[in-house]
Amino acid sequence: MEAELLAPWPDERTPALAIVARGDQIRSLSPIQYEVRSQSRPGRKYAVVVRKERWGCSCQYHRSTHRVCIHILAVRYREGLGDPPDRDLPPPECPKCGSSQVIRFGRRHNRSGIVCRYLCKACGGRFTHRRGALRLRCDSRTVALALDLYFRGLSLRKVSDHLKQAHGVFAAPSTIYDWIRRFAPKAARWMDSLGARTGDQWHVDETVVTSNGNPRWVWNLEDAATRYLMATHVTKLRRVRDARVLIRRAKQATPDRPLAVLSDGLPAYRTAIGRELAFRSGAEVVNPHHRVPSIRAKVSNNLVERLHGTEKERIKVMRGFHGNKGPTSILEGFRVHYNLVRTHGALGVTPGVAAGLPDPGSFRWNEILRDSSRSVPKGQAEIVFLVS
Repeated sequence: MEAELLAPWPDERTPALAIVARGDQIRSLSPIQYEVRSQSRPGRKYAVVVRKERWGCSCQYHRSTHRVCIHILAVRYREGLGDPPDRDLPPPECPKCGSSQVIRFGRRHNRSGIVCRYLCKACGGRFTHRRGALRLRCDSRTVALALDLYFRGLSLRKVSDHLKQAHGVFAAPSTIYDWIRRFAPKAARWMDSLGARTGDQWHVDETVVTSNGNPRWVWNLEDAATRYLMATHVTKLRRVRDARVLIRRAKQATPDRPLAVLSDGLPAYRTAIGRELAFRSGAEVVNPHHRVPSIRAKVSNNLVERLHGTEKERIKVMRGFHGNKGPTSILEGFRVHYNLVRTHGALGVTPGVAAGLPDPGSFRWNEILRDSSRSVPKGQAEIVFLVS
């Protein structure tokens, strides 16, 4: 039996990091298959494969013990995935009672790899500690990648096919749709709690889409200075109460109030804006609503009209919405993608950065899911971006 594969080593990281440091010991054959040279027998090579988040190696040690070998560790280090188990992380606090009297209580093997289990001595509770905090079997980066591809315009089936071919992860289209419905609204609520700073001129407009074969109205409210999409709303009709719901959501997303709100000629806007955003100037109560007479006017509503074009780029490949909660979840996810992920062509940065929010500067959807998975009271979100 080969000397380098006899286990366990006193330190598994050192030989794995040495393989990575040499630079020419690992060769990528495909996104899910690698070739690692033997360190004790020149000329011999081992195949490292990852399928559905499960790692395998052709070396004798891994085949006989089914444990992680230095070849798998070396590939994971080179790809920036780190250690499979959370060995060096201090035990977290108990999520039930908040006690720090926590000890390790074995491991659990599933599709996401090796997950450490913990036992609280104070209350007797048992729990696991997941870095992504999404409490899913799959890796949080897979969910982030699926959401990123979907809101960039790919269909559910194309996203599923991409994950299977490029990353060796099988996720059915229905599973990806469930991820969108579960995490997109939560990310939008977290984004609204950050308190984006907007300008003194807002634009509001509505457009028609199809849901279950029936027409629906999608309302959008955008800031002119930062292009920040503050609120979106889906309704069957265009009533005053529907417009007021949209404006209330915008008021929750920012502490600032506008001096002017531009809209088209829909009568509901003047009443709704006057009731929600009217302000006092001396002895006079001012309604900030301004009706735009034409798209060719000097002050037009073209900003939000252009936003509708970007929004329908996502909707057109879907051939309409389906279900009752689907439109709201998808549009809330689009709002997060538009504000925090997609770089605006005219600004050169994301609307979120223009509105005073920090740019994570890495895989943005992954950082958004990590931060939004924590329970944060409204208006008290701590802006912490983790760099992976």
